[in-house]
Amino acid sequence: MTENQLLGEICAALEIDLSVLTLDSVSTDIEQWDSLGHITILARLDSLFENVTERYPELAEATSIAEILEVLKRDGQI
Repeated sequence: MTENQLLGEICAALEIDLSVLTLDSVSTDIEQWDSLGHITILARLDSLFENVTERYPELAEATSIAEILEVLKRDGQI
């Protein structure tokens, strides 16, 4: 998966337009990225990457696209 595809998946999880999210976005920038939105992102990541949150529990604490990308790159998904 590419970084742009990941952005699209996160946008789909948050039900926001792709133009709202960038690689530099943080949760406080996006109204929909609240606690429920974060759970929705995690569920989508688990679906896409075979329970990645079990392998990397730090995703539960991630507050930015950069943090999510770092973990997925470490896992070889991006």
